Parts: sequence; structure tokens; C-alpha cells
Amino acid sequence: MLVDGLLAGLVIGKIRGGKFTHFTDLRVKYAYLILFAFMIQYPVIIFYSKALLFAVTASYVLLFLFVFYNRHLQGFLYIAIGMAMNLLVMAVNKGRMPVDVDAARALAPEDLPALLAGEYGKHIAISDGTYLNFLGDIFFLKFPYPRPIIVSLGDIVLSIGVFLFIQKVMVDKKVN
Repeated sequence: MLVDGLLAGLVIGKIRGGKFTHFTDLRVKYAYLILFAFMIQYPVIIFYSKALLFAVTASYVLLFLFVFYNRHLQGFLYIAIGMAMNLLVMAVNKGRMPVDVDAARALAPEDLPALLAGEYGKHIAISDGTYLNFLGDIFFLKFPYPRPIIVSLGDIVLSIGVFLFIQKVMVDKKVN
């Protein structure tokens, strides 16, 4: 959903008369923290899922540092709130994001056995053993949404923040 917020922001920003060239003057602090965050999380998801809670928490610490250092930028409060919502639900579920089983079945039935077995990346099927499910991936977006996807409330809030940030950069060059 983050990519969707990014693309929608770019398209709407252009429609509103914004300029892509405004990004060249943008001064975002410590952007490399985003790369490090993903470098921590994704190898663990693939190779050593027993350390998933540690990897998710460590990567979110880096992402929160990035957001903190750039908190003055438009939309970053929403980004922080969305991230906090996602981290909270994953933290109480041992590093995994609960996913609505019916939505997962409709979206990718071939992945359902792995999800139900608890072997599907950092996702786990919603059950009696998962917590804060209302913050999990429970919203199944399909037509007329451009592509079918399952998202959490945190994903939506985070994407709104990204959208607002892009609007500010493209339409009003004075961001920093």
C-alpha cells in the first residue's frame, strides 16, 4: 500500500500542477536508515524466522529514527502513527502481522497453506491465538481499487502520510 500512496501522490501532485523537479532540492535526513531497516528485516524473514520479532523491532527502530529526524516534514506524523500501529500489532504477535484468512484465500489461494502453517513471511492467519487483530491486515481492497491487496489500518494511515508528503514537495517547493 505504501507504493500505492507514493504513486497516487505523484499522479495527483502532477495533476495539481506540481513539479517532479522539486524532489531534487529536497533535504531528507538520514535516508539510508530506510535501507538498513530493510536489510535487517528481509534476510531474517527468508533465512531465520525465529529471530523475526527482533528483526522487525530493530528495523522499526531505524525507521522511527528516520521519521524522528524528519518529523518537521508534512505527512511524517501520519507515517509515524501508521508505523506505530503496524509495529504494535506485530510486536504482540511475535513479529508477525495477522491476516484475515478469507481475504487471503480470495487474494492468493495458493499461499493459504503456508499462511495457515505460520510459514508465510512475516504474516500469520488471524485466529484465537493472535492479538489486536483489528490492527492486522483485514481490509481487502479489490475492484475498483487498481489492484487487489490486503492492508492494515496502519498501512492506510502510513500511506496517507506519504501522499501528503509528496503533495507538499511537488506543489509547494518550500518543504525543508
